[in-house]
Amino acid sequence: MTNHDHLHLTMYAWTSGRRMKRLFFLLCVATAHLLSAAHAEGGCPPGQYPQQGQGWQTCVPMPGAANQQPPSPPPPQWVSQWQAIATDKQKAVLGTSSGQSSSGSSAIAAMSDCHAKGGIDCVIQISYRNGCVSMVVGNATMNTQGAATKKEADDAALAKCGGADTECRVYYSACNAAVRIQ
Repeated sequence: MTNHDHLHLTMYAWTSGRRMKRLFFLLCVATAHLLSAAHAEGGCPPGQYPQQGQGWQTCVPMPGAANQQPPSPPPPQWVSQWQAIATDKQKAVLGTSSGQSSSGSSAIAAMSDCHAKGGIDCVIQISYRNGCVSMVVGNATMNTQGAATKKEADDAALAKCGGADTECRVYYSACNAAVRIQ
């Protein structure tokens, strides 16, 4: 072992010893701080302080702590669901869609369904969000209506048909509700 190696090891041992002393000092300071915080609270849970009288001691809420309400949960978040009806009146073809994220995607899906079933001149009759649609046919007419419930949509479409036609009946109806994501 050379003098240089001996000096290097001596310096390492000296700096290592200083590091240990610093670490021990910091550990003592942190422990003292924690003990003083526990002593200041008197062993009471957060939001309370000690109160004592002759022969008794208890923890009481800090002023204003009782008025604090726990945070309310976040409000629910919903995703709208769209549906549509497309028809080719000349060929009596009905195309539908449901569970779509937008009016446009719902219309495209209904048109695609109408064409897939043999329709050529398919036309969107209704696109509706978060509710029900109904298609009613009579002897000479067809109409669609949307509403919050199936019964309301059917009743509205039947009433509209009954004012202009006879033998009105519900040909198609369906509902789509918004989907809760949170």
